[in-house]
Amino acid sequence: MNADDEYLLSDINSAYMNGNWIYTLDSNHKISKIDLKSGDIVGQYCQIGRGPQDYIFPIGLTGDDHYLYLLDLMGKAVHKFSFDLKHQGKFSLENMNATSSMFKTQDGFLFFNSFDSEGAGKIALTDNDGQIRQTFINKKEEQLPGTDAPVMKTIFTDQLFVQTPDGKVLCFNPDGKEAYLYDGKDMDPLLRIDMDLNYEKKPQTPDPFVKQLYYVNGNVLINYSYNMETYFSYYDKNFKLKASGRYDLTDDSQAPFQPLCQIGDRLITFKSTDDAPGAVLPDRSIQAQIFIHRAK
Repeated sequence: MNADDEYLLSDINSAYMNGNWIYTLDSNHKISKIDLKSGDIVGQYCQIGRGPQDYIFPIGLTGDDHYLYLLDLMGKAVHKFSFDLKHQGKFSLENMNATSSMFKTQDGFLFFNSFDSEGAGKIALTDNDGQIRQTFINKKEEQLPGTDAPVMKTIFTDQLFVQTPDGKVLCFNPDGKEAYLYDGKDMDPLLRIDMDLNYEKKPQTPDPFVKQLYYVNGNVLINYSYNMETYFSYYDKNFKLKASGRYDLTDDSQAPFQPLCQIGDRLITFKSTDDAPGAVLPDRSIQAQIFIHRAK
């Protein structure tokens, strides 16, 4: 993947693949269209603001056979794009709070809310225009001491939904460390995420939180974070826990296996190859390698 003076690129936060193209969202809020064969960036879109085609703080990409979708966390909206990055409109999520993850269903969306509000629930099912059709996982919110305000828990991933080969959807609630299975109508409890708690909790550090989940060949891999380290839980095809622990790195230059996203049975990761990885300034660009992993 090669950035140039025309198409600058920063750290990649989210990705979606369609045919021979991969679409990325980077730290400078740019959507890039990249040719998988050549690695060339062939187009970009970035409009920060409050206009009809603007977004404020985008956090994730998804898509279907017809459109690419971008979730704007701060703007409480979903933007729709053609695959040549032409803006095709947006719909509001003002009736939900802190929507931080989305999944495109056949006839609508599943959204995760960082906290329940006015009965919206942790997970909401909407139509293609963002109108709520059904909500799930309504629970009493943890409140700030001496107030009626709910505790805001930041969710650091848009990878909370994964479709199974039979068309069902695995849905994870990071707050409750729970997994559910959505069959198109109902959402049934599936498992409680097992986290390795054999560590000493450091002062003023948050509880463990799920970072990513992947469903490959019927097996579930969950990455979660605690004290700036990454742990995992691994489940077999019957959702039975097979392994759990911390990623042990033998080289300081290594990083835990943390794909950006899952597309079908493939996992997408990237590695910066620039001398100054992590550059996010508009006048800086990086080169990177995109890896497509297929499980055996």
